[in-house]
Amino acid sequence: MPDRIPVLLVDDDPDLRAVTATFLEREADRIAVETAPDAADGLDVLAERDVECVVSDYEMPGKDGLAFLAEVRERHPDIPFILFTGRGSEEVASEAISAGVTDYLQKRGGTERYERLANRIVEAVEKRRAERDAEQAVEQFRAVAEGASDAIVTIDTDGVIRFANPAVESVLGYEPSELEGEPLTTLMPERHRDDHREAVDRYLDTGERSVDWSDVRFNALHRDGGEVPVSLSYGEYEVEGERRFVGVIRDDGERERHRAFIEHASDVVAVLSSDWRFRYLSPSCERVTGHAPSDLLGERSLDYVHPEDREAVRTAFGELSAGESLPTAEYRFETAEGEYRWLESVGSDRIETDGIEGYVVTTRDVSARKERERTLARLREWTRELNYTRTTEEAAELAVEAVDDLIDAGLSGIHLLNDDGSRLEPVALGDSVPTLFESQPSYDRDAPPGTRAALAWEAFEGDESIVIDELSSADRLDESSPAESLVLRPVGGHGLFVVSSPEPNEFTDTDVLVAEILSGHLEAALDRVERESRVERLHGATRTLVGAESREEIAERAVEAATDVLGFSIVTVRVHDEAAGGLVPSAVSPEAERLLPERETFTPDGGSLNWAVFEAGEQRMYDDIRTTDALDADTALRSLLIVPIGEYGTIAIGETEPGVFDGVDEYLAGILATAAETAFQAEARTRRLAERTAELERQNDRLEEFAGVVSHDLRNPLEVARGRTELAREECDSDHLAAVERAHDRMTALIDDLLTLAREGDPVTDAEPVDLARVVGSCWRTVDTRDATLRSEAEGTILADEGRLRQLLENLIRNAIEHGGEDVTVTVGTLPDGFSVADDGPGIDPDRREAVFDAGHSTSQSGTGFGLRIVEQVADAHGWSVRAVESEAGGARFEVTGVESAD
Repeated sequence: MPDRIPVLLVDDDPDLRAVTATFLEREADRIAVETAPDAADGLDVLAERDVECVVSDYEMPGKDGLAFLAEVRERHPDIPFILFTGRGSEEVASEAISAGVTDYLQKRGGTERYERLANRIVEAVEKRRAERDAEQAVEQFRAVAEGASDAIVTIDTDGVIRFANPAVESVLGYEPSELEGEPLTTLMPERHRDDHREAVDRYLDTGERSVDWSDVRFNALHRDGGEVPVSLSYGEYEVEGERRFVGVIRDDGERERHRAFIEHASDVVAVLSSDWRFRYLSPSCERVTGHAPSDLLGERSLDYVHPEDREAVRTAFGELSAGESLPTAEYRFETAEGEYRWLESVGSDRIETDGIEGYVVTTRDVSARKERERTLARLREWTRELNYTRTTEEAAELAVEAVDDLIDAGLSGIHLLNDDGSRLEPVALGDSVPTLFESQPSYDRDAPPGTRAALAWEAFEGDESIVIDELSSADRLDESSPAESLVLRPVGGHGLFVVSSPEPNEFTDTDVLVAEILSGHLEAALDRVERESRVERLHGATRTLVGAESREEIAERAVEAATDVLGFSIVTVRVHDEAAGGLVPSAVSPEAERLLPERETFTPDGGSLNWAVFEAGEQRMYDDIRTTDALDADTALRSLLIVPIGEYGTIAIGETEPGVFDGVDEYLAGILATAAETAFQAEARTRRLAERTAELERQNDRLEEFAGVVSHDLRNPLEVARGRTELAREECDSDHLAAVERAHDRMTALIDDLLTLAREGDPVTDAEPVDLARVVGSCWRTVDTRDATLRSEAEGTILADEGRLRQLLENLIRNAIEHGGEDVTVTVGTLPDGFSVADDGPGIDPDRREAVFDAGHSTSQSGTGFGLRIVEQVADAHGWSVRAVESEAGGARFEVTGVESAD
């Protein structure tokens, strides 16, 4: 109930308190009573509840009624307070009136006392409400006046100005203090003053108005003595029983301009109270929301805001602090038709005084912008999906779905250029196309003017969109079409994006922009799909390049890949030939043979573009070689793309039309050139390996021949010499014969080691598990170890050729005994990836440890110098490494590593 009166009743007698509350609510159903037993509880209720009147007993425990009144007045100086007491005396009444009590009633009498109390409560509250409304009106007036751009003055019945707002200075040149206390006639030229006095006296006597108070137009007197055309609006009110008049003085020209701005502005200007109610709405409200301004005045604005947006609006306009930027909020507002429209409001001023709070708000319709934002957000989603399409058909169908979703264009389609370039054929069509077209629309290149096909080709071969709002009345088309609104947008060199609708004037500028953006992303998607397809096919073709067996075959396969896979027509592969002194044509395409003269060798001083690219190592593209100094500038060749094949040559690709090649062609040609370079490198390695293999075979043949000579032609004479020496010893005894026998033994050892070197160098291919400790023991028994000692610490099984492993170990053992002495100790141990043979002899000079593996190197009179060379050769054949270091005892230690364990 809007006029409900909440009352606080304080009385220590619970029965009387209940009876009083019941009768009060019965006497006046507007009254709602809240009770308290004493002053302390009463103060708590006042702190927590909305109370408009206090009724209190006088005699109560603790604070009495007057003490309670005093505390209430400290906290709520204006709230009506009625002392309802059973004790009546002039002393109490006097004290109550002095303390500021609103009314004083005694409890004596019948039930009629409750009727009097209820009436006094209603009268007191309504009086206070009226006073508060008057105070608020004054405060509101003052707040509006202080911030108004119009001059506002108040005048008493004597015609004296009692108040002037700051705007009087901008309108009339006076500061407010200069006018307050002065007669209103100060602002009037002399000729108007008498008429004004007579009109005022007549009104005060008879109430008759001689003019329309809402619009009095005259020339006011400016402080500088000049006259200012103004319009004056009067109003009358009463303050403390005295009549007052208020006048609003406007610069007439400024008022008209301001009114025109407000009433004709496209934005809605509104004044909102602090409780969100409309106080004023400009005429544009009806155009923006469908509501007439009069329909919304007094309504709570938040009730028309979409529930999901209310908190944002409340936050934006409810928490403004001084110095902050103007509050702004975007929200959905319910129109007169019950639909929601997006609005944006800016609070241009905040009114806040003791009595009132509110905003001046400017509002505009941003539905179109929000729709654009929604469309662009959806457009971003569609274009992201286009990035993941894998085929031409998938990309085209997705683009048609997107344009139907974004701009409701179901009569649309994607038409792509066919293989021979003679027709734009449909790849994806909107859902409505089959129902409105008898057959799927396709467009021939040679169609006559005025046809749909001719218009489509005009758009495809152009750079800009063709937009027609009403196709049936356009002079560009002679044949009928189911479409009325039409947007034709080229999709690069791929084809045409047709966006259409059967209704005229269907597409906005935003729709056209969306179609253009979408076609751009479709073009990128189709470029990517085509590039990926060509790259995939190119990779398949380039794999065959590596399998080519000669440079000529590589060049021929490169030409085939360029023509068959990449679709280039004029292709020449040139290979650098030092003997010929330049780039020699190695393979050409059939079209190049047909159109170009016989290919010659391009030399460094010949001025050819091919040599320039080869020398720079950078690919170059020419849109039209007729603008260059190219050697083929006078031929049918126009576009030219040259790619270097590393140090091996170039690939030249050409076409008879200028400006044919793009970045994709450069990219793919680069891949082809890289594959060709890899093939040339592989061919060169294969050729060098074959040459090396042949050379090794020749060396092996010579070694085998040498081994045969040593084995047969040297051993036989040596055996003859050894036999003759034995015979000579039987005939005579000479010290020379012993020297001859030692020489024969040394020659035999040399022959054995030479044969081993010649025949033991082949790689080991039949390694088998070998027990290392067993082989070490066997070798020790085979070699003449004299008084030497073996310490075998070898463990495990390794992969090796046992016979050649024996050769290695026997040579190391023999080397230790020859250089370490007859009583040397030889230790064979196991390493993490191999084994070692060490002795406690004199060791090897650090500077000579690498040289000991050289053929013929020996520090012993009896050594051949080939023993350690054979050790290294056997290690190399197994893929092992061997090195000489110092043993723990200071002797020599040989470590064999890289040995594979069989365990």
